[in-house]
Amino acid sequence: MSANMNALIDYAGRRTDDAVTTWQNLQRQCQQALQKLNVLKQHRDRYDNLLRGGLRDGMAAVETRAYLGFIRQIDDIVLRQQGEVERIEAACARQWEQVVELRREKRLYEILGDRAAAQELETALRRSQNEIDDLLQRTAGLSPVSAPRPGA
Repeated sequence: MSANMNALIDYAGRRTDDAVTTWQNLQRQCQQALQKLNVLKQHRDRYDNLLRGGLRDGMAAVETRAYLGFIRQIDDIVLRQQGEVERIEAACARQWEQVVELRREKRLYEILGDRAAAQELETALRRSQNEIDDLLQRTAGLSPVSAPRPGA
């Protein structure tokens, strides 16, 4: 295989490795965003439960409005965080597609390199066979040396 082909395969490998690293980073970000979303939902549920308990116990209207306002704020943040999770998930999907494409590209270069190496070997084998055939024809064209007869 030629040095240029090896360099191309190495370059494709580095691009693939970089794409995998980027995808892994996005996966981590996605997990962190999902954890944050779950914490926010838990806070929202906790304040909702506090509100319900307070209402059962005769919570004042001012406190009720404060709880409802705070729950609405949490709901807004939850919606933004869900959007962030969706955005990161979409970026992960796009990045994974790029990883797959780059792996295919690298494999294509490897196959092309293998084919080129096989062709080089085939050419070298033909050349070597031609040299052997030429040598055999030359030796066949020489007259055999007569061996001395016994007793002569």
